[in-house]
Amino acid sequence: MRTRTTTAALIAASILATLTACSSDTEPDTAACKAAMAAELKKNTAAGQTAQADDPPAVCTGVEQKTLERIVGELILEEGGKAVDESLDELGEELADAVEDTASPASAECLAWIETELLDSTGSIDAASGVDVCGDLSDEELDQAIEDVTNDLMKEGATPAP
Repeated sequence: MRTRTTTAALIAASILATLTACSSDTEPDTAACKAAMAAELKKNTAAGQTAQADDPPAVCTGVEQKTLERIVGELILEEGGKAVDESLDELGEELADAVEDTASPASAECLAWIETELLDSTGSIDAASGVDVCGDLSDEELDQAIEDVTNDLMKEGATPAP
């Protein structure tokens, strides 16, 4: 989390530092200014630095302060959005790993047997035949495996056998 906060601070400092030295009488190219500011931001952020207030992109000369502030806001939103997307991707990977770590210890053969037992017409699970397939599971692990298979079947639209 600290890296994200530091990155956001670098982004803001890098962009805001360019705002003070931009003025001229020529017609400025705001698109080129934004592209130059974005490139400088990317370069400085990658290097862990901020832009120098006395060294703005030359192409920003003449761009009004209000326009520069708008460009800064856009860049912050764009870069912030990328940071959020990256954070969400990382979080998704962490959650997938956590789910994998807590996945049922039951073998695929055991899970298939549970599914067959749940879907047959007897309405019960024949524990005697399950010992050979799922015998290495504790009662809690077996109960969890049965619950997991039941939930998966219900998500798929299966209905319990009568």
